[in-house]
Amino acid sequence: MRKILLVTFSDNADHQDTLFGMYEEIKMQSGWDPYLLCIKTPKVELKQSDHTWLVDCPERPGVTKKTFNLLLLVSIIHRIHREHFEAIYFESLHTWNLPIMMMAGKAKTYQVIHEVIPHEGDSQVKMVDLMNKAVVKFADTIVLRNKTYIQDMIDRYGISANRVKYLELWRRYPAYTAPVHSGRVLFFGRINPYKGADNLLEIVRLCPDIQFDVIGRVDPQMQGIVEQLAKEKNVKLNNDYVTDEEMRDAFINCDWTIVPYNSASQSGIIIDAYKYSRPVIAFAVGAIPEQVDAGKSGYLVEAGDNKKFAEKLKEVVKLNREKYDAMSRYAYQYGCKKYATSGAVERFVSLLEE
Repeated sequence: MRKILLVTFSDNADHQDTLFGMYEEIKMQSGWDPYLLCIKTPKVELKQSDHTWLVDCPERPGVTKKTFNLLLLVSIIHRIHREHFEAIYFESLHTWNLPIMMMAGKAKTYQVIHEVIPHEGDSQVKMVDLMNKAVVKFADTIVLRNKTYIQDMIDRYGISANRVKYLELWRRYPAYTAPVHSGRVLFFGRINPYKGADNLLEIVRLCPDIQFDVIGRVDPQMQGIVEQLAKEKNVKLNNDYVTDEEMRDAFINCDWTIVPYNSASQSGIIIDAYKYSRPVIAFAVGAIPEQVDAGKSGYLVEAGDNKKFAEKLKEVVKLNREKYDAMSRYAYQYGCKKYATSGAVERFVSLLEE
């Protein structure tokens, strides 16, 4: 049986859920024998076996003290060589990806790049760009999660078109979650400059009769805006670490998820909203229009127009229950068809076998 190693050294729960779900589905649905290499302390559920290798690696893609644990890194590479993998697939960027790629032998290597154009204002922008440039030199195939940035990838990093492939995001999908009709609106995720905290503040003020849940760790650059958000009477703020259960509850207890980003490659938050049957309202930036079936799974608003965003929000919270429930179920069905791991296996294996 052909062997594949799935790798993520990320401490990000989304990357882990993506890869762990694919590991489980490949075992059940394909002729490949999957192995998993990941961080020692994953945040999401994983059934461990002799095919799951959990290691005490550096948690971030930058350079830390653990980066130089060469004994562990060499032992990982030796273990990979013993298994004679046909393919090695990296879901996230990490400094250790590079030596593994360089020493991969005959195994074909695949590297996912989530941000072709690093977000301006992000504290990690230089590191992301540097890592992108490095993996382009060593990976056999670069995998993008949207079609919008394929040409940008080719032009920006000087990579040949036949080395760039498109493979849509996927997630583990639960059963349908019925609406609760709370009237609440959710903004979820790390509060970075590119995620539109400035837009969020204006939208909140334009919608004083709508209750907002704002959940996410705060980038230091956004501290001032978050302090202003905290003063708004229609905002419930949570900037602490959120468990999987708390995240699930946040989506279930809202009616709408909003994505007022200034820029974006694609949004995992939209996928999470669909998982829990919640439609979205988003600015039409980056590849986000690829993720929203406008008027059915949610709504798109012209980028940067906070007034129109607020008007749309005021409009949709007044939908009658029958119309909202239909939209909720469509958002789930659309997301499940487009993003559920169970349906992504065939696409994933097709990529490996091209």
